[in-house]
Amino acid sequence: MNRTFGLLFYFKRSKMISDGTAPIYLRITIESESVEISSKRYANPGKWNAITLQLVSE
Repeated sequence: MNRTFGLLFYFKRSKMISDGTAPIYLRITIESESVEISSKRYANPGKWNAITLQLVSE
């Protein structure tokens, strides 16, 4: 039996805090059912590289 799944890391901008960082969430989708999980990590969304899907360090 084949199953499809997907992983997506994203910033939850609605929960951004005063220092400009937002929590990083993980969305896991299996057979069109999805679950969101907090990674318990915060980062600046402005430093996210959408092409490489990585945070850019200074």
